[in-house]
Formats: sequence, C-alpha cells, structure tokens
Amino acid sequence: MTEAEFLALPEEKPYLEFVDGVVTQKTMADAAHGRLVGRLDLEFGLYERANGGDYGPERRVRMPPGNYQIPDTAYFAPGARSGNDSLPTVAVEVRSRDETMRAQREKCRRYRASGVPVYWLIDPVGRTVEVFEGDVDAEPVAHDGALETAMMPGFSLTVRELFAVLDRS
Repeated sequence: MTEAEFLALPEEKPYLEFVDGVVTQKTMADAAHGRLVGRLDLEFGLYERANGGDYGPERRVRMPPGNYQIPDTAYFAPGARSGNDSLPTVAVEVRSRDETMRAQREKCRRYRASGVPVYWLIDPVGRTVEVFEGDVDAEPVAHDGALETAMMPGFSLTVRELFAVLDRS
C-alpha cells in the first residue's frame, strides 16, 4: 500500500498504523492500559497548564520516510508543532498483553530514529518502565524511581504513583 492509499483510509477505532507499506491495527486497550494512559494524561495536563505545550492520547505521528504510528499518549513542548502528524517531545507506549516487549522496544527505537527525543515504554504486567532518551536505550526505571526528563523540567511521576492506578478496584 502507498502512503496516499493509507491516508485515504477511513479513520476508525482501533486505529491503524502504517510502517514500510504495511498497515496494522493498534491493539484494543484493556482497563489497565486505559488507567495508565489516563494517569499520564492527567499528569501531562497538569504540567501543560503550568508550563505550556500540548499533550494528548493517540495522536498520529508521521515518521520519515512516510510511516505513521500512534503512541498511546504524548507531550509536545512549548513552541513544538503539535498538529496532525507532528513529532512529540515525549511519547509513551503502554504494552498490551498480546505485544512483546521486544516489538515495543523496536517501535520505541523507530520513534527515536525519527527525531522523538524521549520515549517511555510501560509494561503494566511486569510493572516496569523503560526509558529511551539520549544515549539511553531501554534503561529500566527503578521501582522507587520516577519518570523525569530534561525535556519537561520539573515533571516527575514516581513509578509507584503511576502503577497505583492498577490497584483500584
């Protein structure tokens, strides 16, 4: 399929991604996935209110040379373009049960190679977070650590606080 043919497809859920001419459907999110993305969006929203920028879940990102993927949520720094197909400053992927960590790490690396400065990979089953930033590739965040990045000065969400949303009934 060509890029133009992909872009002509109707937009419906679950969303479609397009990599190297192949269309795949994003995995449907379960409750744990939704809670984690919701928590991150809450924190991104509070950060955006105080510091500017933009954020939101499931925004299509165009990555050269004409690939389109959809991070689970993302933050765009003040002054960064945040419209359709823009590259986020921080992108986040929450692994679904039927996705392998290996495949998700490769997805993170594609984003990074395309110019996304920071990528956080979250595994709700293992309750782990991996960071892709600068020279760091899939570095685990300690269980008593926090999600922090120089790209969002002052932002901090502890791993404990993030995964606490999974303990609600």
